[in-house]
Amino acid sequence: MTRNRAPAGRVSRGRPLARLLATPRGVGAIGGALLGGAVLAAVLFNLQLFPRGTAPAASQAAAVAGSQAAFTYLAQQHGNFCQLQQAVVMSYPDDKRLQGACCNPLDMAKYQHQVTGLQAFAKNPDIAPDPYDIEVLLAKRLFAYDSTIKLTSTQQVVYDKAISMTDDRAPCCCQCWRWYMNRGLAKSLIAKQGMNAPNVAQVIDLANGCGGNLGSTTTPSVPMTSGST
Repeated sequence: MTRNRAPAGRVSRGRPLARLLATPRGVGAIGGALLGGAVLAAVLFNLQLFPRGTAPAASQAAAVAGSQAAFTYLAQQHGNFCQLQQAVVMSYPDDKRLQGACCNPLDMAKYQHQVTGLQAFAKNPDIAPDPYDIEVLLAKRLFAYDSTIKLTSTQQVVYDKAISMTDDRAPCCCQCWRWYMNRGLAKSLIAKQGMNAPNVAQVIDLANGCGGNLGSTTTPSVPMTSGST
């Protein structure tokens, strides 16, 4: 009985991938490569080497503020991030929302603490009920307060004292979009409502969008600036 052979001058190469998959070692090697690729992608995302949050994530609000559903949803959103600047937010449509924590993962205990504390200011339309779900229209209104409200010397003393009492010793831990929004909010609370320094500091802390564990603080990355710029 004769066997079929490859024509002279031609080398039969077979199917390398098929032969590799036919062995346990080959399957393990390919699986390891795929797993390694997935891990690398996750690490790159967490290190923020991939672009994040270049536009607001949604136009609808999350579930009821402080609820498990709202926490689960907002913990996965990245429309709010540290490098986001005021000018970029100003380019967003008014009906969009800035959602998620910027610096650290959202923590359930801190999230509920903030939402519960903000309920005392529910009648004030300038104070968002959820610090991790901010309407772009609200952010723009507070930006306007920051640029138009001129504090008197007496009011400036209240502002400076209030900011020095916040956890960050500043309107925010870094000079991003929220820095100017919180500064505008503080000016409004002092100039329009006559709020005292401790209460202003309380509102700014409750409105903080950095995430992180309850009781944790973030050191400001830039020096605190005057409120009357």
